[in-house]
Amino acid sequence: MRCVLLTFIATLLFSAFSLYAQLFPAKQGGKWGYINSGGNFVIEPKFDDAKPFSEGRAAVKRNDAWGFIDTTGNLIIPTQFFNAESFSQGFAVVQNKNFVVGTQTQLIRADGRYLTDEVYTDAGGFSEGVSWIKVADRTNLLLRQRFGFIDTTGKVVIPPIFQRASNFSEGLAAVQFDGKFGFIALSDTLNDSVQTFTIAPKYRFAGRFSEGLARVRSEATWGFIDRRGNLVIAEQFDAAGDFSNGLARIRKGKQFGFIDKSGKIVIPIEFDAAGDFSDGLAWVSKNGQYVYLDANANTVIDLELTGVGNFQNGLALVSIGTKQAYINKEGKVIFVFN
Repeated sequence: MRCVLLTFIATLLFSAFSLYAQLFPAKQGGKWGYINSGGNFVIEPKFDDAKPFSEGRAAVKRNDAWGFIDTTGNLIIPTQFFNAESFSQGFAVVQNKNFVVGTQTQLIRADGRYLTDEVYTDAGGFSEGVSWIKVADRTNLLLRQRFGFIDTTGKVVIPPIFQRASNFSEGLAAVQFDGKFGFIALSDTLNDSVQTFTIAPKYRFAGRFSEGLARVRSEATWGFIDRRGNLVIAEQFDAAGDFSNGLARIRKGKQFGFIDKSGKIVIPIEFDAAGDFSDGLAWVSKNGQYVYLDANANTVIDLELTGVGNFQNGLALVSIGTKQAYINKEGKVIFVFN
């Protein structure tokens, strides 16, 4: 009975968070509010700026300061920050200005309390239970910045020894060490004297793991490796995106197309620009015309658009002429900004 009750509660929470994600920031009369997927305001426009909902909260701006509202539009964390990012795994990155040292970054809990008193140069937000942090290297006279990782208690679990770092994804995080990128796991031994990398740092650049593969670049071109570090798609592309919906955006020369996980070109390299697949669709541009494609290369939305964005939770933010608008996946304009 207890398991059934816990499952029921978890289902309710998932449904609630899904509902929160269906609210979209929209601007009318110079103020920001939130609409539903039908284009109707659920939270009236009364903010100077607004960001998407995440975990039942959204960052909003009033009088040059950011705070957080709930899904009813009530301010639950006062507007007090210079900048604020979305909640992730119960925490959000916020920043304040310090006229002596510049921008200072901290993490807050869902109730607005700071995670710890520690102040960072920057932070990445939590993913898989950890967040990267950026701090000044006090042992260096030039005060160079170094990256490490903390857990949800604020404890440093990987000391700041990296030149760059990204969020954990699929158990691994891309980091730069001695000028080269590799991948670490939380189980690796990583300190000032010992470093055991899951995938040794040997790349000029590396992206995150997505759908089991990560893009890497040893010299001028990009390929993809698996979680064991094996090169499964040769480094041959001038640019590449992460895999999504089984496809990755790539560029050869000045033209874009899409490959599958075997490296096969499944959407021809013939576009002047392209975005990654999201919500099952990707935008492409050819001869100044934007359209949206599905994973089978079928054109599913063909409007006279002057700007495009990725679909998220069923809507995409686009430009029609000089105005911004939301469209749905059927190509219907459901809200126009004014």
